[in-house]
Amino acid sequence: MEELQTAPRIGPWTAGAAVADFTHDWTLSPHSDLAVRTWARTTAPDVDWPTTEPEFAEPWRAMTGPQLGAATLFVLAWGARHAEHSIL
Repeated sequence: MEELQTAPRIGPWTAGAAVADFTHDWTLSPHSDLAVRTWARTTAPDVDWPTTEPEFAEPWRAMTGPQLGAATLFVLAWGARHAEHSIL
């Protein structure tokens, strides 16, 4: 990921997302970004999710534990599917 970030306008978020997508290692994904926060709230509405990225990251990591990558992929896939078909 560090080598990707040497390219102009490629920062940690883009590098993490690209490497996660390419390698299927979703622990590398920016797991506290807006899409993950949005779909986590939708899939688990009874949880009092923090709304900002820094506040969300720690509870998300703690809740998902060793399944961080799988949980991140799940909420992103769930969100993409439901957004595509407008099912909420």
